Amino acid sequence: MKKHTLLATTGASPQVVTETLHAIHHENLQWPDDIYLITTSFGKKEAVKGLLEESHLQRLCNELNRPMPTFDADHVLVTPGADGAEMEDARSLDDHEALANFIMTEVRNRTASPDTSLHASLAGGRKTMTFYIGYAMSLFGRAQDTLSHVLVSKDYETLRGFWFPTQAQAHRYVANHKGETLDASTAEVTLARIPFIRHRRNLPQVLLQSDSTVQFADLVELINLGENRQDIRVSVDLPAQTLRVHNENNTLNVEITLGLLELAFYTFMARATLKGETDWTRPSKDKRDAFFAKVLLEDLLPLCGLACSDDPLDNVNRLSNYNTMHTRFKSDTIEALRCGIAQNWFDSRKNKITRALTEKLPENLVRWIAPASIWTEDGTRLSDDEIEKTLKGGGYGLPLEKHQISIVEIQ
Repeated sequence: MKKHTLLATTGASPQVVTETLHAIHHENLQWPDDIYLITTSFGKKEAVKGLLEESHLQRLCNELNRPMPTFDADHVLVTPGADGAEMEDARSLDDHEALANFIMTEVRNRTASPDTSLHASLAGGRKTMTFYIGYAMSLFGRAQDTLSHVLVSKDYETLRGFWFPTQAQAHRYVANHKGETLDASTAEVTLARIPFIRHRRNLPQVLLQSDSTVQFADLVELINLGENRQDIRVSVDLPAQTLRVHNENNTLNVEITLGLLELAFYTFMARATLKGETDWTRPSKDKRDAFFAKVLLEDLLPLCGLACSDDPLDNVNRLSNYNTMHTRFKSDTIEALRCGIAQNWFDSRKNKITRALTEKLPENLVRWIAPASIWTEDGTRLSDDEIEKTLKGGGYGLPLEKHQISIVEIQ
């Protein structure tokens, strides 16, 4: 059975934890194995005091005859401020950005293992906290993960003495803000499960790995860039052997490292697009494209520090001698460049490029940057919707306009 975690944002009222658990029990939902809270330094004091020192969490479990989830003071996570110190309250824009990064990273990490499930509660804490945890669940949540809010009878909302409906005499009667006595056993607590759209599969793969901090602002900018095609810029830096994806004003930069073959292939596609060449098609099955190999070599050799000659066979021999010393390429690559590019070799380069892009970029941005069939057989540029369809015989290139592509040459 998957380990089930309750992750909740809390503020000055940690009662949302016991209220949520009470609703989970009465709605026969999965009981958590452990609990983690995200809060401020003040919120941690309140949570430790009420849930642990005053034992309201243990009292709830005893009354419901439920096992006590793993929970202690170390499970109360205090968000760091912009200065890295524990946050008392989010007052500045930098603090809010740090808060977003922390919540995104926590949700990402707790959804990393397939052997876990997460119940996120946005019932407590500041509005920004609740927004970010909901947003984080939309980005990272899986099919087995849930998001909820807890609804409490109006008269019992924010009452410091009310933790959950109970008939225990010591806690049954609580005073409201007017000093009136209320019967806690009559309170209604309901769990409102919040449906959310799951975008996990559209995220860069590197963001799903739990060894880095999620930079929320950068992630949003990357996703938004994919929705604003005209702002996308791609720079092929041949001296640095990197591909740089950025926006028009260079406030967002992502560097992607490709293998030498893939970089040469990508450069070839970029040059074809810049020149408006429409006839670079995917090789036919069981046929080899020798001219494709000749032109590809002209970009590959300089990346290896080799000079090109006018003789394609001489260029292949130079690469073969280089490979004997450095072992950079497989034998089938040398053969492909000597005899002509085959369909499976073409597909392998294209797929490796797409995987490398998907590692660093969201899916909606990759679709504009990865090599694709962008021309019809008669040389007409495909529309944006048609580019996603691999048309038989169509010319390949990059699905961008000329002004969006640049190449830094090797001098």
